[in-house]
Formats: sequence, C-alpha cells, structure tokens
Amino acid sequence: MRFLRRPTPALLFVLLLAAVYADPLFLRRNFGGRDLLGYNLPMESAIHDAYARGRLPVWVDEISGGRPLLANPNVGSLYPVRMLLAFLPFPFAMRLFPILHWAAAGLGVLALLTLRKASRGAAWIGAVTFVFSGVVVSYVFYTNHIPGVALFPWILWALARRWRSGGTQILALSVLFGLDFLAGEVFTIGMAIAACLLWIFVEEERPARRALLLRLAGALGLAFLIGLPQIAATYLWAPETSRAVRGLTLAEVVTYSISPLRLVEVVFPYPFGTTWKLDPTELWATTVFHGRGLGIFATLYCGGLALLALVSVRWRRPKTTARNKGPAAPPPADPAGLRFAKLLLLGGLALSVPPSLLPDFLGRAPSPIPLRNPEKFGLAVALALSLITGLALESLRRPKKRRWTLWLAGAFAAAAVFTQLFPDATESLVGWITGVEPPYAVRAARVLPMCLVEAGLLWVATLIALDLLQKPGTRAFLAGLAVATLVPIAATTKIAQTIAEETLLGPTPFALFVRRADPTGAFRVLGEGSYPPASAVREVHEMTDPGELDGVRNDWQYFTQLLWKRGSVFQGDFDVGDSSRMESLRRLSFMAAGAQNSEAFFGALGLRFGVRYRDQRPFAGYRRVRGNDLLEWDEHEKAYPDIRLLESWRMTPDPQEEIRLLPAMKDGGIVIEAGPAGAGTARPGSVRVVEKSPERLRLEVSGPDPTWLFVLRGYFPYRTILLDGKKVETLPAHLAFSAVPVPAGDHRIEWTENVPGGRVSGWGPVGFAIIAAGLLVSRRRAIRGGPSAGQGAATS
Repeated sequence: MRFLRRPTPALLFVLLLAAVYADPLFLRRNFGGRDLLGYNLPMESAIHDAYARGRLPVWVDEISGGRPLLANPNVGSLYPVRMLLAFLPFPFAMRLFPILHWAAAGLGVLALLTLRKASRGAAWIGAVTFVFSGVVVSYVFYTNHIPGVALFPWILWALARRWRSGGTQILALSVLFGLDFLAGEVFTIGMAIAACLLWIFVEEERPARRALLLRLAGALGLAFLIGLPQIAATYLWAPETSRAVRGLTLAEVVTYSISPLRLVEVVFPYPFGTTWKLDPTELWATTVFHGRGLGIFATLYCGGLALLALVSVRWRRPKTTARNKGPAAPPPADPAGLRFAKLLLLGGLALSVPPSLLPDFLGRAPSPIPLRNPEKFGLAVALALSLITGLALESLRRPKKRRWTLWLAGAFAAAAVFTQLFPDATESLVGWITGVEPPYAVRAARVLPMCLVEAGLLWVATLIALDLLQKPGTRAFLAGLAVATLVPIAATTKIAQTIAEETLLGPTPFALFVRRADPTGAFRVLGEGSYPPASAVREVHEMTDPGELDGVRNDWQYFTQLLWKRGSVFQGDFDVGDSSRMESLRRLSFMAAGAQNSEAFFGALGLRFGVRYRDQRPFAGYRRVRGNDLLEWDEHEKAYPDIRLLESWRMTPDPQEEIRLLPAMKDGGIVIEAGPAGAGTARPGSVRVVEKSPERLRLEVSGPDPTWLFVLRGYFPYRTILLDGKKVETLPAHLAFSAVPVPAGDHRIEWTENVPGGRVSGWGPVGFAIIAAGLLVSRRRAIRGGPSAGQGAATS
C-alpha cells in the first residue's frame, strides 16, 4: 500500500485523533448522549459480558423479560472487534471502540485518495473532512452502525486497487464485506455495494468492467459465507419480530430523513440551533426535524474547504466547439475518482432528502420494506464530500478570484448583528422560513446570534487556510493544512460529549436498592413513569437535563438497566426487535396500568419493583417503600419469581383466547398456549437454581404433582431443554414467555439457548476458510510459475 510506504500522514492522523479525544482515552470519561445510554451502551455491555465469560452472546435476560441477542442484527454481536475488546474493562472498551473506527475510516480515505494519485496533503484533507464531519462524529452515538462507517472507504479501496491476481482482490473484498455482514448494519452494506457498482461503471474502462463485476459477485458470495451465522440467525428470528409481523408505516420509516432546508448545513454548521449541545431549551427547528429536536446527525457540516471544493469543481462538461482558427483545446480532465464522488453525492442526496417530503396523508400507508431512517444515507454524502475535497485541493491551491467568499463572510457578520439587534424580526423570519410555532421561534432568536458568529469565524479561518495553501513554500502549505484541519475539528468534535464514567455508567440509588433487595436477580422492575398520564415533574426535569441522561437512567423506559444487570419486562421496544407476542403483551400492559385490579397481572411476571415520578400514582398492588425529590420507589405486595413451578394455570390452544384470559388470572396464575383448553393446579414445589446465565440454565426441581415450569424468558423455538437428559419442548406461556411440562418427583433440567440455524450456518466461515486457502495456494503457484498474460502490476 503506497500510503503505508510513506507512513507519516497515517501516523499523524492517528496521533491527531488521540490528541482530539485525549479526554476519553486518558481520563475516566465516556461518550454519552442520544442513543448511547438508552440502547447502545447497554447492548454492548451484554455482548462484552458474554465474550468476557467465554460464551457467545446468544441471549439477553434483562430486556423484555428475556429475548434473543445474537439474532438481532441491530447489535452486530459477532463483529470480531467486539470479541477482542472483551479482554478490556467495559468502560475503557467503549471509550476505545469509536476512536478505533474513526482511525480506520480516516486511514481508509487516505488509502483511497492516495490510490487516486492525490498528493499527501490532499489525502490528509480528505481524511480530516470525512472523520471530523458532523455525520461521522455523530456516529459516536450509534456504536451498532460505526463499523460500517470504517469499512466503507476500505471496500472502495479494495475494489479500485490493481491487484496482482483476481483471487487476491476477491479475498480482500470478501473479508471487508464479511465484516460488514457480521456488523449487521443494512444501510452501510447497501451503500457499499451500490458504491462499488457505481465505481465500476464510472471509473473503470469498459473492457475491465465485466471482470470486476464477476470479482465483486464472487467476493459477496464469500462474504455471505463469513456472515452466514449472523445472516441465518437473523433470517430465522426476524419473522417472529414485531417489525416483521406488524410492519412499519411510511411515517415511521421517514421520521429521520434530511429536509431540504438542512442542506444549508454544508455552509453553516448549526443553523437550527445548538444541536450538538442536546439542550432541550435550545432546540427549536421541530418542523425541520419532523417534530423532533434534531436528526440522527447533529449537522451535515464537513468543514469550509468542502464547500469551496463543492463550488469549484466542474459539474457540467464544457462543450468543445470548432472555430475558424482551428479546433478548441479539449477541456482538462477531472482527477480520477472525481466523477464517481460527484455521482455518489447526488445518489446519497437522492436517497436521503426526498423521503422527508412525504405527504402526511401517505404516512399511515405500510412501508414496502421494514427499514427506518433514510437519513443514514448521509454517510454517502459525507464520504463523497471528503473525496471531492481531497481531489479538488490542488485546483483550489491555484490563485483565483473568489469574491463570493468574502461576500459570504460579510453575510455571516451581518446576519449575526441583525439577529442580535432585532430578535422580533428574527422570530418572524424564522417562522416564515421554517413554519415553527412562536415559542420555538423565540428560542431560535435567542441561540442564532452565537451560531452565526461561530459560522462566520469558521469561514474566515477557512479563507485564511486557503490563502496559506496558495502561498509558495512548505511552511505556508503546512500552516494552511493545520488551519484547514482545525476548522471541522472545532465545529464538530463537541458533538462527541464525554461524561464521568461513574456518572454515566454507575448504578442509580434505586438500582442499588433493587440489588440489595433482590441479590439473586429473581425479579424485574416496572417503569411506572413510562405509562400515562404524563408526569409534569418529568417534563420540568427534562428541561434541565441535556441529553436526557438523568431521565434515561431513572425511568427504566429503555435498556439502561442492562448496565446494572437488572431487568425489566415492559420497557419500550427501542429497536423494534421484540417478538410480536411481546409487543401484544406490552399493549395489554397499558390497559392494565389504568385498571384497579391489575396487581395479579404484574405480579405474575416477576415485576416486584416499580419506579415513578412523584406526581404519578402507583399501580394496583404497588406501595411506596422509599423515594427522593424526583422519584417514588414502589414494591409489589405479591410478586412471583422469574423461575418457578406453577400452582395454578389455564390452557388454551388459541392465542386470541389466551389474550382474553390474561386479565382474569389470579395471583401467580399463568396461561399456557397448549390444548385442550382447561385449567390445572398443583401443590407447591421447589426450584433450586444451579446455574443461571443468559445462555444457560441448570435447575433442580421437585414437586408432588405434575405441573409446569414457568421461565420468564421470551418464547424462542431455537433452544434445547433436557429433562433428566431427555429433550422436551417449550410452549408459549402468558403469550410471550416459556413453560415446560414437569412430571411429579425430582428432576434435573438443562436449558440452553441456541443460535438460530447455528448447526448449519457455523460451517459458512469454515467454507470460506477452505476456499480462501485454495485461492491463496493457486496464487502462490501462479507467482512461482511467472506472471501470466494480462496480469496488472500492483500500484499501491
């Protein structure tokens, strides 16, 4: 690789990242905010814990009573970097995870631009533009998606590089795509495949296209083998999920898409308020963000040089005309790769912007595909802008009059003064442009002056950098690079906020109370505060809670409790990954929440503890045991453990009848989905838990009568249960959980959660290894026999 033969830019880029993110690297501070605390950090902790114990992350106990983990592609539990980081303490692993991927992404852009004959300075600027863009920095909140960000430029590099043999190129591409498949993020996989096809048809000569298409197809086939364990598990489990059964509406799909107004963020990093700050009192552009305070990405800004490059490159091929004096000189050719970058930019915009214009009357229509958030295609926009910036740098260095750049600097200054001096006019103007209501326009008038001042300073710094880059001499050039590098860093790195490790990840007082009261983890917590009626105390507290850090930690609405190894049943379905059975039970819980006789419903599901805000009433069966100025802690009067032998039950083969029976069940009673319909009782028995882990249960049970073993784990057809060494089947219980028939007497039960399709899919990577070994052996023999006709020389 040519860029590694001259390692200075790559090494300096890694050192730059270490300097910019010294806070999390060298201090006990973790990235926090957005989806991190409510979803990604908890799920990462479950994966990290499994690998640290030497187990596959098949199952998670603390979510929805218990549900599959590996089969959920949103977490990418088989991605190898997660396995390696399991050797480190979890907090440090999560500080390192995004920085490693930012480094990989930057090196990938360096390699790709170097391959396209860009200078070292141009490749550096391209890498900085990509990694410190608002899009890529915002991926700090989405650890489940950031592997695809790092792999994207490397996949393009592996496609564009001239390899000594086609087999080697197939292997390189297959490994990169295979890692993407294991990471499980569909959008980045789709973008990478589409970008490869675009590259082949735009950048490659016609005679070479067929061979490259075949290599790409072969690489995807081998990558399929690498990713087969994840692909098969997802394929088998997905039809059971709420997302597949209920589907998504078009309104749900396009909630996060890019409004055309947001394209101004390429010029002005924060035109819609301090979206980097996550302060609810300063977020105002609800109409721009489809009723929310901000989008997936805090900004689309990539630095001032990206705007200059975007304006300076030729978007139309000039016409060549013949005059009397002879034929006109042909126009200068675009740098290799520039046409691809321009089309990639247009493609990313075409996929991410039009969905935001969906008419309201179509919002309830079912989506043809159950994938959300076209804003994710903004990654293609960011990569395209970084490539354009790198490839256009040499043309930008040629002195040229650009009066509009000075006019833009003046416009920022004038706008900042206007918004500061005339807040009423600013409110009217903001309301007219965006359509926001007056209270939000007032917020806009309050925060816009400083946002405009920041934008103006960043633009002036960009012009200084451009002036230095155009001066002769190495010192001026390096100074220009330094200033141009600092511009996106100053604008976007504040998005990746850090918080003291204990403050972010440490247990709350309520979690410590639950841990002391239930040291074995036999019970779950009900987030009463998540149910109607809404709490005024909570709404007031949210106004002083940037990023909703306290709210996410306190109300048990999402997945945060995983960090403390505590469980819940009816938290929100953050990733729409619960089974359709669980979703039906969750909806029933909203009816039970308002009922006066629902204590048996919640008690039967092990929901011994409850937490609510002070102005909310406790649910039936719960009484206050403790609290503080914000929250009340409740305890159920008669909750039953998550693993037990039943003393009473009802049976029905009809799931609809099962739903009707649930509200009528008495204390501890469970409805089992089996026939024929009827009821049963048994005298009390005992359960001794020998081993209890997410992947495995070993129990010793004893009862005087035939009964059922109820386990608060989601019904899952891909598990093995042995009763005294003989396989028995599990049946749905209480609609969403699991029950096993147990004869009278003493018995041993071994319960193992399996990878869906694992016995077959596990051979996929083995098959890849065999094929890869064959390709490598054949390549070695070809090298020993001398170069064959048509082989290209390695150019990198």
